[in-house]
Amino acid sequence: MSKIDHTRGSEALAFLIDQCLAPTPENYALAYIALTDPGSPIGQMVNAITSDGFRLRQDEADEIIRLQAAGRMPVSVADERAEHDALRHQAIKLGEAATSAAAATGAFARELSAEAETFDGGETRTVQIVARMIERSKSTELDLNAAASEVAALRQELETARDDAQRDQLTGLGNRRAIDRHLKRLADSGRPRVVGMCDVDFFKAVNDRYGHGVGDRVLKQVASSLAKACAPHFVGRWGGEEFLVVMEGDDRAAGVALLDQARGDLAKREFKLRENDEPMGQITFS
Repeated sequence: MSKIDHTRGSEALAFLIDQCLAPTPENYALAYIALTDPGSPIGQMVNAITSDGFRLRQDEADEIIRLQAAGRMPVSVADERAEHDALRHQAIKLGEAATSAAAATGAFARELSAEAETFDGGETRTVQIVARMIERSKSTELDLNAAASEVAALRQELETARDDAQRDQLTGLGNRRAIDRHLKRLADSGRPRVVGMCDVDFFKAVNDRYGHGVGDRVLKQVASSLAKACAPHFVGRWGGEEFLVVMEGDDRAAGVALLDQARGDLAKREFKLRENDEPMGQITFS
């Protein structure tokens, strides 16, 4: 009988210890896949989180497991790089369009200067020069209009791609990248803020009992309820069943009151199964 190699298993357990994660079967499977198949979606996501020395949090591990079980793994690292390359390509095209417009304008200006120097007072010669200038003017105007249209289209593509990169695919709220940027903007401008973390209560039990599809619908409803109750303040999805509310100002009491109101609004909602209208009970957050 060949000798069994326990190296990978030991490495998976060591990884969990290093990340301060409990050695549950789910966490062990996650670590084992990440170590043995780093090119897989799980491997790429784990590496993306831990590559800069950050630890993988339990809620992040749960989110990866949830997405894998639901067959809804988010954009892979390779795809994300492709997205960045696409943005870069669009930016280059934008620059080329602007350069083309500038070149057309410059060439037209040089031609006008050259033609101006040839004026000799002869009527026929003057008419010919003016005719060429008018024709060149029309051509340049068309080139500039085409370049302007392309610039506008590319700018819209860039704005759309930038917005998608900062939006949570499931809930439509800002994702962690958007949250970090929003907090940085407030910090850089010296504006005070109150930050509230909202964690959906017993969400794992919802997933375990009804499945991840129902869990996703619950998260969408929670996100919608929070965004409405906390408007116009910033609401984003931190990860898993955690949401973040950023309220400008330094009035903590007002922030607590707002979250209490949002909690009450969510508790009033009726959650039912889409298939048979079975009540799911009250959904709350802490």
